[in-house]
Amino acid sequence: MEITKESIEVLYDGPTIQKRIAELGKEIAKDYAPLTDTLYMVCVLKGSTHFFSDLLLNIPIDVHYMFIQIASYAGSSSSGQIVVKSWIEESVQGKHVIVVEDILDSGKTLKYVLNYLSKYHPETLEVATLVDKASKDHYGIKAKYVGFNAPDYFLLGYGLDYNQRFRNLPFIGYVKHGEEA
Repeated sequence: MEITKESIEVLYDGPTIQKRIAELGKEIAKDYAPLTDTLYMVCVLKGSTHFFSDLLLNIPIDVHYMFIQIASYAGSSSSGQIVVKSWIEESVQGKHVIVVEDILDSGKTLKYVLNYLSKYHPETLEVATLVDKASKDHYGIKAKYVGFNAPDYFLLGYGLDYNQRFRNLPFIGYVKHGEEA
């Protein structure tokens, strides 16, 4: 069955998302202001762009940001293969780094990113995720900054997609029962 905008049920509305992102920004600033004048943040494209942009606006310390693009999903399930489309262009050695991810689901892609970035020997390396499917193991990865702990639904909106569709929805939703992705 085809997913339509009408078949998506709202899980977190826009104001709820914005409120939580503001709280995360304050948490990050509180943790890092005593450690550094500049925080390095890495946005995992494409899904994290909305979260990343809004989060940056809520962090009152200087942020140097970079982008990486990695893919491992086709439709609603992991392809099992990680494809790197673009990577950071500078070293993060000795820097305080936060990787910003839209959703911590299986953890396979994020594990790859963290393992690779750790080779640069950052001072600290943490994860901020908008959504954590907490019922999953994530290869042992724990995000320090979590927007929402969500049930194991297939989520759409606010950067999360199905075959590149529905990223621009102003909320996070899931497909109503009985409709498959």
